[in-house]
Amino acid sequence: MLSSKGRPLAQVLFGPIARLFIKLGISANTVTVVGGIASSLSALFFFPQNMLLAGTIITTILVIFDNLDGQIARLTGTTSKWGAFLDSSMDRVSDGAIFAALALWGYWHADEAWRLAVVSGAIAACVAGSIVPYVRARAEGVGYTAAVGIAERADRLVAALVLVIATMLGAPHWVIGIGLWILAVLALITVIQRMVHVYRQMKDAGEA
Repeated sequence: MLSSKGRPLAQVLFGPIARLFIKLGISANTVTVVGGIASSLSALFFFPQNMLLAGTIITTILVIFDNLDGQIARLTGTTSKWGAFLDSSMDRVSDGAIFAALALWGYWHADEAWRLAVVSGAIAACVAGSIVPYVRARAEGVGYTAAVGIAERADRLVAALVLVIATMLGAPHWVIGIGLWILAVLALITVIQRMVHVYRQMKDAGEA
């Protein structure tokens, strides 16, 4: 939901930065690769060391900057299938790194009673979340749309970072453990919503 509804606001907020990058000769694909690698390294460095504040701030900034590549591509007229493929691929890398970092934090720092819940919840949220874009990609590959669902990438990342902030502020560790499992369930619901959406399109077209 945030991915679609927040796009106009993001264009206003980050448009000037995108235009600055263009003046500096920084391409959309460069932003995609650097942003993806930087957010991944940030999460994997800070979260496992229990440096939640620094990790949350830096990772949030880098994830937000992920919006810049699309704006740069549109402003320069350089949108391409390769750029879209690269962006999606780097998104999967950074998503995996963030949830892997949370799993490592849970293994090393979570209360013993909730350690398994945090680690398994992070893994489940990562796996379930990776299915969401796959379903959309397959739908678009056979000529249909699937950009629907209650928990798109931006929603899941914001929720995960909110859980980290809550933990940093002293919330008991069951909050992040159960919260990550809720994210996994929401991702699976999104998968089902997308499959139903595609099925209805196919049925209307006489292909189901």
